Amino acid sequence: MKKIIIALIILVLGYFVYNSVKQNQQTTQSQGPFDMVLFWGDGCPHCEIVKKYISDNKVDSQLSIDQKEVYYNKSNQALMQQAAEKCQMDTSKGLGVPFAVIDDQCYVGDTPIIDAIKQKTSTK
Repeated sequence: MKKIIIALIILVLGYFVYNSVKQNQQTTQSQGPFDMVLFWGDGCPHCEIVKKYISDNKVDSQLSIDQKEVYYNKSNQALMQQAAEKCQMDTSKGLGVPFAVIDDQCYVGDTPIIDAIKQKTSTK
């Protein structure tokens, strides 16, 4: 019985260590092989405009898009902050969504993001 309890404890600890390492790797990764990273917030009406444009125009069949929700996901919040810093944006007053990175350029707001998507998809 003691061996089973010890094995279960080791398994549970291993699970938590694995998830912690995996989450840390995701936070420190760069954008990866995506044409666009879209940071959005659950319930954000401007984010929904961008997501609807992507869906209605089948943009995700032309561009590889990584969508990251930031209101409830601290890892994604950290990635958005890193992306903004890489674009040398002033984040001292906060950072709004929708926020997108396309070709190492940062865009904030539904209209600038949709305009950038149109430009990107017209050249593909």
